[in-house]
Amino acid sequence: MLYLLLFFLALSSCGIKANPKPLPEPSVEIRRIGERLYVRSLQGDVQVEGFEKLDGWFVKESRHALCFQVRRIGGKSAKFCAGKPVESKPTVKLKEDTQSVLVIASGFPSYRLYALSEGRLNLPQVAQFKEEYRINKDYFERCYALTGRVDIRESEPYTFCVRAKEAPPLKDVERLEYQVVEGKIYLFWSYTPDELFKEFVIYRNGKQVGSTSSYIYEDTLPEKETTYTVKVRNKLNLESGGVSITYSP
Repeated sequence: MLYLLLFFLALSSCGIKANPKPLPEPSVEIRRIGERLYVRSLQGDVQVEGFEKLDGWFVKESRHALCFQVRRIGGKSAKFCAGKPVESKPTVKLKEDTQSVLVIASGFPSYRLYALSEGRLNLPQVAQFKEEYRINKDYFERCYALTGRVDIRESEPYTFCVRAKEAPPLKDVERLEYQVVEGKIYLFWSYTPDELFKEFVIYRNGKQVGSTSSYIYEDTLPEKETTYTVKVRNKLNLESGGVSITYSP
């Protein structure tokens, strides 16, 4: 018995180990949106036979029902199937006011609303609803794709855009002053920014010379009379009328 124990200890010391436990079969999320099929892994890295990878999803177009193999990297493979595309589209009505758009959909039990980014569906950014959904406007035009759901399949998207709401008027800076210190001129001002504020833009004699998000701007002291103008620029790249001050040597 002692010799047997010593034998197994010797094998262990030589680095002989049991085979590692194989990884489980792949676990995936599948979305059939019109003729396009989307697959992504829910655990670990996978390869999907016959699909192209795009933005973290494996994508393939097909007008037919199909089955495909998904292989877990370092693990097992499994077969998954998806039905044929949904042929009809949802019927959509939009009711718009100054602050929002009410989306009224019919023709399907439920719906998904995707944001569109550069013409492509933003798959993680999705809302699910039945019959009605309200989209609050912001200061940028936003585009969306709406699909009707039948079991796990979704229809071809109905696309539309929501116009931006009117931006508030741009306020100018207040109490613009300057101070000269050791060959430098310092402009300073006060301002209460709103949610659209981006930066202050500084002009010298009508020509843009800089921008800043702080409330002070430094420049080399001019040798002749110079007019500085400070404007407010927002995230829509609109500028206020500006406030000016003139330095005279």
